[in-house]
Amino acid sequence: MKDHYPYQTTFEPFLISQGLAPLTVTTYTTTLTGFFDFLRANRPAFAHHPQVDRVTETDVRSYFNYLKEERQATLATTNKVLSHLNRYFRYLFTHQLIHDYPTLTLHGALPKPAVKVSPKWVNNLDDLLASNQLHYYTRLVLFLAARGYTVGEFLAPDFNEELRHLSPTTPTEDQFLRDFTVFHQPLSELQNCADPFLKTRLNREAPRLTNAGLHKYLKSDEKLTNFSLSPRNLHQGYVLNQLHLHRDWSDQQLITHLRLDPASLLYYRRLLFNQNQTQAKEY
Repeated sequence: MKDHYPYQTTFEPFLISQGLAPLTVTTYTTTLTGFFDFLRANRPAFAHHPQVDRVTETDVRSYFNYLKEERQATLATTNKVLSHLNRYFRYLFTHQLIHDYPTLTLHGALPKPAVKVSPKWVNNLDDLLASNQLHYYTRLVLFLAARGYTVGEFLAPDFNEELRHLSPTTPTEDQFLRDFTVFHQPLSELQNCADPFLKTRLNREAPRLTNAGLHKYLKSDEKLTNFSLSPRNLHQGYVLNQLHLHRDWSDQQLITHLRLDPASLLYYRRLLFNQNQTQAKEY
């Protein structure tokens, strides 16, 4: 019989040799089949050939987010699933079938790792805009955040006028804006609204996407970027990037360019200094 998950034919005999009852082994099968079915559906690299050595901690966290948000799994259920995954990956690691141990640092209740505000994403903007795996709304947020816009600005009514006057600076940006127009036009006609962020279901009384609605798209795409797509964190990354690029500018030049008040500029200067002091260089 074909394996439902990688190394099933060797892992299950191992569980039995450890004294686990057949019914317990069956629950492991259910857990691991569900996990790899999730990867096949959400990770293109796993669609046809699930390469277990490529599973990351981010993949595991994404699966638990899915269990909690889509399946409404209880804490007891998620802890049981984590126990099963941890035993499976420990078996693979100790038998030298994988080189990384994706559940090593995960514990009960899966606390989320602290979000590190990073300017590196700005330097990869073209690659991000060219990625067809990311939703058009996600890529537009990245494009606008790299121009210094905040979520309050680009979700405001009539932002389409502002967007219409933005010129691309690279061929990739130009192509993305053309592609976005093709994506956006049917929604604009459906909702009778020209603003860029629109609901996909007809709602002409309230056609614009809400902040919470936009975050659903961004949260879904975080499993592909492996960095926070929160507009607040993206904006902070943009500001830090600008401070790095324009280290010779005066405070007044930075305040004008970044549209900050003096207190905010001081905050970002301290944030950049602390990052440079306590972690690896960002550039």
